[in-house]
Amino acid sequence: MSFTANRAWFFFSLLKISYMLVAVFILSNYIPLGDTKAYIEGVHSNVGRENWLLSSTMMMDFFASSFNKLLGSTLANLPFVLLSIYGLYYAISRITLTKKQLILLLALLSLPSFGVWTSIASKEAVSVFYLGIILGFIIDLIKNNPKKNLLLVCVAFYLCSVFKPQYLIGISALLVYFYVAKIFSLKAFGKVILLMLFFVCSFLVLYLFRSEINELSFIMPNHFRLDAGSTRENTIWVDDFDVFWNAPYGMYIAFVGPTVAEAFSKPTHLVAWLESMFILVVFFIALLKLSMISYKTGRLNVYFGGLFLTVTLWILFVHYPFGVLNPGSAIRYREGFYSFLVILFYFLYIESLNRYSGFVKYNASSNKAKYN
Repeated sequence: MSFTANRAWFFFSLLKISYMLVAVFILSNYIPLGDTKAYIEGVHSNVGRENWLLSSTMMMDFFASSFNKLLGSTLANLPFVLLSIYGLYYAISRITLTKKQLILLLALLSLPSFGVWTSIASKEAVSVFYLGIILGFIIDLIKNNPKKNLLLVCVAFYLCSVFKPQYLIGISALLVYFYVAKIFSLKAFGKVILLMLFFVCSFLVLYLFRSEINELSFIMPNHFRLDAGSTRENTIWVDDFDVFWNAPYGMYIAFVGPTVAEAFSKPTHLVAWLESMFILVVFFIALLKLSMISYKTGRLNVYFGGLFLTVTLWILFVHYPFGVLNPGSAIRYREGFYSFLVILFYFLYIESLNRYSGFVKYNASSNKAKYN
């Protein structure tokens, strides 16, 4: 790794630690930091009976309270900061990036909400770790990298099954898409058919479990108190199967967090909304650039699009019931998978640009040879 890259990671790590200190000493006086205090004090382990190896809450209590005894209440957050940094590094180090590209990617991972919620003793910090390892494994597969730390990957999948088992649906869909395309050596048309089959199979699964999902949607509002923070009145799941009909809007608002009206009602909501709009604009500009290049070259990378859509749509769908009723919960829970989507998108974006560039150079050299 070059000196510039090392320096970028050094400053990024300092920024993460700064976010930790700001969260503990300043933000905690104005907004609740989730269950961080309870984890550090070991509140849940004093009343729970679950095996901490099978319960994400008990696991957080066990480690955070242990770090509290060893390091003190403030520094008990530090191991979680380092854990999230390692998860990010594990995934990003597998991508061939220029100095400018690395700095831009780390800048996207330095936004305030992500910085705060993944720099304290939180489930989101742990999520960044195990999803980073899983993403690094996926990138290794796509790039045919033979060097894989399978033990660490197994640990990451285990943690995902304990903390967020619903994310494994999207991750499994991506892996199935990858392996089917690889095993059958599918060309462009075959990959289009495969992507269509993904949508058909996804809708079929949702249809088969429609009753169970519908019942769960009516239970979700019971977990949100109307007198707590910014919880909205449930107007999204009123009739049967609203959970499906309102999914597009629900997935959007659960990712963005506050509505426009809510954004201008509270300074914290405004910051979160502006941050979300910035993220969407960056994604839109990148997609627009890829679209223009596809138009000029006459080539559309369906395969990379399929890899991104298979996992993204499922993650956003399983996330939306937990974020649609409260903008604060939406932003906090989003940070657990935000880096996964950003790094995956950035990787596929860079790979697409490189392939388009290679295609243009090949055509240029072919034409030159043809006319000489």
